[in-house]
Amino acid sequence: MEKIVQDFVQRARATWRRRWWILPVAWIVFLGGWAYIQSLPDTYQANAQVFVNTQSVLNPLLRGMTVRPDTEERLRMVTRTLLSRDNLETIARQSDLDVYMGGSDLDTQVNLLRSRLSLDSERRENIYTVQFRHSNPEIAERVVRETVNLFMERGLGDSRLDLSVSQRFIERQIETYERQLQSKEAEIEDFKRQNARFISGDGNFYSRLERAREQVAQTELQLREARSRLATLQRHAEESRTGGGTVRAQYRNPELDRRINDLQENIDSMRHRYTDDHPDVVAARRILSELEERRSREAADYARNPSIVPIAGGGSDTLQAAITDTESEIAMLETRIEEFKARVARLEQDVDRAPAVESELTALTRNYDVLRDSYRQLQNRREQAIMSGAVESETDSVDFRVLEPPRRPTAPSAPDRPLMTTGILLVGLGAGTGFAFLLSQLRRTISNRRQLAEIAGRPVLGTISAVHTPLTRRRRRLELSAFAIALATLLLVYAVVMTLYLTGSAGVLDDLLSLLR
Repeated sequence: MEKIVQDFVQRARATWRRRWWILPVAWIVFLGGWAYIQSLPDTYQANAQVFVNTQSVLNPLLRGMTVRPDTEERLRMVTRTLLSRDNLETIARQSDLDVYMGGSDLDTQVNLLRSRLSLDSERRENIYTVQFRHSNPEIAERVVRETVNLFMERGLGDSRLDLSVSQRFIERQIETYERQLQSKEAEIEDFKRQNARFISGDGNFYSRLERAREQVAQTELQLREARSRLATLQRHAEESRTGGGTVRAQYRNPELDRRINDLQENIDSMRHRYTDDHPDVVAARRILSELEERRSREAADYARNPSIVPIAGGGSDTLQAAITDTESEIAMLETRIEEFKARVARLEQDVDRAPAVESELTALTRNYDVLRDSYRQLQNRREQAIMSGAVESETDSVDFRVLEPPRRPTAPSAPDRPLMTTGILLVGLGAGTGFAFLLSQLRRTISNRRQLAEIAGRPVLGTISAVHTPLTRRRRRLELSAFAIALATLLLVYAVVMTLYLTGSAGVLDDLLSLLR
């Protein structure tokens, strides 16, 4: 470590002996660098900040009633596409770059904007910063202003344009579906007219055939019941004419007999549908039992004293009227059975064609239902689109607020001449010191006994010190004073230049530089 320190001190002394080379090199570097810095063109930077508020109180209120675009995604898209070529051409035309740049072509203007225009965002705060650098402060301010205007226009106008296009598309689709529905309705109506006998509004073909068969069976049952009742009435009429039989045969109450017969028929009909324990069957049997007991009681009373039991109507006339009604009913039932059987026969003849007709009708109806559902959905979407358009046109789903409007810069933002001047000074001093060190290494001298011993390889017996006379000491002091004055002059010039830069009086340096040229 001690050797390293000694070597450093030795080289420092050798460099110091050639110190007169430090200042000339430093002056040359400083003056040349300062002239270069001063010749650099000024660059002005204009800034603007825009806050985008995407939170609207209408969003929760109109949820489900309108279609609101994704504002976050839309802003990201606008940010990514704002610096596209089309938008840059628009900014160049709006800011009159061709006028300020002396009629340069559009490609040059676009390349300039692409290299110097920037849009930075702070995602959490939704604050966007627009920056542009140019040698002309008015151009910088105009470009930033037009960029902000285009950013706000794209953010507000794109969604409204999308909604307008969507509404026109939905209207065209609704018209198309209306024509398809009308065509499908006409096709279904024509199909129903051509196949009316296969189509009924009360079920499919097989259910209608089954109902027709059930009607035939039911009517035949009623016919058998009527014929049985007719046989009973005829037997009673015969007994009345012969005058024979028991007391019950001698007594006749046609009204009571009719009620008992009707009730028996009703019970038989219910037993085809219900069990014997059904409440209706039980109640009907109870009423039937009461009526039969009443008839038996009246027959017994008539046997004891015929005068106390009145008979409604003449016996033979009443029976004959009942027989006539029953025969009419039988004739009607026979006609009805023939009609039902003819209907069954017609349906059975169409049993092969009917399934195909029903399948075709089902397919037509299914297609019509699909078209109708789509048409109704389009109508609902149209209403949503109309309301969404009204919301977008009357309110702003995205609120743009210019926090810092673009202003014309009064001071250049680049180059940073004070910093560069300081750097040039340090570089000049470093270059001078490096040059002196290089000379000391190229023309090396022996400055102490240890160095002599290392070079000679032999021990050094002694040294003779230099004797400084008053003249040499005076000359040494003058040299140091001259070096200090030269160094102070360099620092003074640096201080003057820095003062002019910091006070905004750099024009004096421009005048001086023009004079030197």
